Amino acid sequence: MAIGMSALVAAFWCVVLAGCAKATGPTQSTEPESFADVVAAAIQEAEAGGAGDAQLAILRKAQSEGELSLEDARVAARAAVECMTDAGILVGYSEHTRRSGLVVPEYSAEWIMGDDEHNAVIDACDQREDLWVNMVYQTQPTSLAMNEEYNDQQAPLVRSCLESNGYTVAPDVSTIELLRQAADVRADTNLAVDCLMEAGIDGF
Repeated sequence: MAIGMSALVAAFWCVVLAGCAKATGPTQSTEPESFADVVAAAIQEAEAGGAGDAQLAILRKAQSEGELSLEDARVAARAAVECMTDAGILVGYSEHTRRSGLVVPEYSAEWIMGDDEHNAVIDACDQREDLWVNMVYQTQPTSLAMNEEYNDQQAPLVRSCLESNGYTVAPDVSTIELLRQAADVRADTNLAVDCLMEAGIDGF
């Protein structure tokens, strides 16, 4: 079964990070961490978590430059794909442009239910080459700002959709609270009322 795969993936509408096609986007916070904090924590975790020299070099370059570039995110994702390909894993590289305009490098790898050895290779390649680079790329302030600006623009459509379906929305609700309410409605109605989709929001 071919599915998108990455080591740090959360629920569909509350995504933390991801380098592969299963991901949908980073979680916004009302007080986002600075880039220095994000990348310093990532380097520490990467060093302890089995990141390879190439991934660590990209992270340290980003730390020095104050931002992780799209091109470096591409390099890391492609390195993960090459690692998996060399191990005989069926995998393909792609890119997804979020509605906010953020371009996210991805891969789709063949994940086989019950084959722990096969699946462990995918995880190992992701951790060695891509995991923390992709996390930093998607959670750095510039990336979050793109998503936040787009979601703010779409928020009136989410509100209108909820209200037209009989849901009460507080007049002073923040964008993130509004989107969380819409996500809860989406789950509670088993996709029958999906105001996030109607508003064109593909992650928050």
